Amino acid sequence: MQSKIAKIISYLFHPLLMPTYAFLVLFSIKAYFSLIIPMEGKIRILLLIFIVTFIFPVMVILFFRSTNVIKSLYQLGRQERKFPYITTIAFYLMAYYLLKNVQISPIFHYFTFGATVLSMAVFAINFFWKISAHMIAIGGLTGMLLGLAFTGIVGNPYLVVIAVFIAGIVGFARLQLNANTHAQVYSGFLLGVFGMLYLSLYF
Repeated sequence: MQSKIAKIISYLFHPLLMPTYAFLVLFSIKAYFSLIIPMEGKIRILLLIFIVTFIFPVMVILFFRSTNVIKSLYQLGRQERKFPYITTIAFYLMAYYLLKNVQISPIFHYFTFGATVLSMAVFAINFFWKISAHMIAIGGLTGMLLGLAFTGIVGNPYLVVIAVFIAGIVGFARLQLNANTHAQVYSGFLLGVFGMLYLSLYF
């Protein structure tokens, strides 16, 4: 039973879904960068992010699976992970450049750029060690919210608390499934948090 729940959590908070979740959170915040965008514009941007950062990468990864380039969609080995990472980086870069042509707050550009940089970091680390991509993704979302809180843009601390709580659940799920070790989970979360926090504060 616990394994089934852990699998559901891993799928619900898959790294490829984090950009979509992040934009949902940003659009729900009652701040100037969100309020100036009409609802129709938010829907279009959200669809763009969902399609480019989730649908397209999943299609390519499914192709890799069908050709046996990767042997499993659920638990990838360190060597197999490089193919999804390259795919993710490519589509995240596409999303970043597409958003640059949209008249919205730079906050959205920075997050997409940060997600791309973190994906590149995971790809580089993967040559030497397996790190938890799930925890980097939720850590990046947490770091973004911390950055917005530190700069005074968002005054609601509960969003950070909720993000940390979700991170704990995701970390537990990855450990329950033996997909990652404790070191991989903790280091992934910290890399995501501080990587995105740095970008939020200094860019």
